[in-house]
Amino acid sequence: MSAGDVRAPARVLHVASEVAPWAATGGLADVVAALPPAVAAAGGARRWATVVPLYREARARLAAAGVGLRDGPRLTVALGAHRIAVTLRQAEVADGPWFVDCPALYDRDGLYGVGGRDHPDNHLRFAVLARAALDAGPALLDGPIDLIHGHDWQAGLALALARFDRAAAATVFTIHNLAFRGEFDRAAVAELGLPWSAYDQHHLEAWGRLSLLKAGLAYADVVTTVSPSYAAELLTPACGYGLEGFLRHDVAPVVGVVNGIDTVAWDPARDPALPARFSAGDLAGKARCRAALAAELGLTLAPGVPLAVAVSRLSWQKGLDLCADLVPRLGELPLALAVLGAGDAELEARLRDLAARYPDRLAVRIGFDPALARRMYAGADLLVMPSRFEPCGLAQLYAMRYGAVPVVAAVGGLRDTVVDPGDAGLAAGAGTGFRFEVVDAAGLAWALGRAARMFAHDPAGFAAVRAAGMARDGSWGPSASAYATLYALARARQRPDITPPG
Repeated sequence: MSAGDVRAPARVLHVASEVAPWAATGGLADVVAALPPAVAAAGGARRWATVVPLYREARARLAAAGVGLRDGPRLTVALGAHRIAVTLRQAEVADGPWFVDCPALYDRDGLYGVGGRDHPDNHLRFAVLARAALDAGPALLDGPIDLIHGHDWQAGLALALARFDRAAAATVFTIHNLAFRGEFDRAAVAELGLPWSAYDQHHLEAWGRLSLLKAGLAYADVVTTVSPSYAAELLTPACGYGLEGFLRHDVAPVVGVVNGIDTVAWDPARDPALPARFSAGDLAGKARCRAALAAELGLTLAPGVPLAVAVSRLSWQKGLDLCADLVPRLGELPLALAVLGAGDAELEARLRDLAARYPDRLAVRIGFDPALARRMYAGADLLVMPSRFEPCGLAQLYAMRYGAVPVVAAVGGLRDTVVDPGDAGLAAGAGTGFRFEVVDAAGLAWALGRAARMFAHDPAGFAAVRAAGMARDGSWGPSASAYATLYALARARQRPDITPPG
């Protein structure tokens, strides 16, 4: 795939609903924080700005970190009959994101909702984000916007509005998770002042509702998602959520580019959150991290028994119910398990109950604790990710970097990033983890059994798997280069015909 003679865009505007570490519910925030500077370093942009809402949570985290906000443009956003005053404020850190400050819309509990229920005005909240980003973009970038990169449904209207404005900017849209499509009652079309002529099956309408994700897809010059396998899965009824035909015929091809991680921020040789530092060449510190984690969580580790961890949202997608199903059998495998996460209330209660019944084998911590997550990756022998679908996944990338061997369902980005050539190949250093194809409790038990047996009976083989994972290049470099090429194609209005390597 060649970008020809098209120059890198001078000014790139990223629009998203999250950015780490200020506003985050998952991996989207990490990607939005790391991708723009990585693409710029790869030659994909000469200037860039990221625009996100100033949520109550973001304001609190900025204040706790002692980070100020610099005032930028003040705007009155016009959407249908709405006239909403907003101010753009930039975090006073290197390459700080710009926040849309509008307390009436964003100063509330929960980024998207509370107690499992969405805020009823989310269509307006994220339409304002899109309109404000477009209107303020030239001031933030010191010149016209050359390319708009929207991330997930919350940014979808930025691309549509740019087209309705007849803006010259090229557009790229990234699907981070198609399970969230930003669907609203059709009355929102009129409320937001969107043209009814665009409310059809090829643009804004999805099964009788307005879809902000579909808006982004319909008006993008290039559409990407976060792994090649997930790009293929999106075109099937199982993962397409009724949009597979639209994706295949109106949008195709969807280009899969595997996410990277910040290998400076995620480095076990200098991570201040760890009780001991270590590297691939000196794992003594990892053994100390393992012992410290077991003591912290109250787990008993007999000789030859691996310590597995799961750091995840507790949801049906992530498959942690399958881990719960296996808890009574942990002694047979054998292994000890620690879970960190929050989400589904019933699953939280079930895991707590199991931890009380099997305290020597299972430890559960409910909530979001970034420092504990790092200690878990560092102290673990295994990472468990039994996801029913996984667009890319970052936990397995962090885990490999920290010497925890992934045990994963063979779906989406997990298939693309965890190599499993079988036990002999793994022991020879040709793979990075254990995968299972049938995503159920039996499949997970089979994969965990393989990992536990190798840990107990072939320590040299297990060490080879661990070393291969730690040696894997999980940086943003290769992915950022792929995005730089896609940016050039978008500016040339050329649809990509080959999926960049993941």
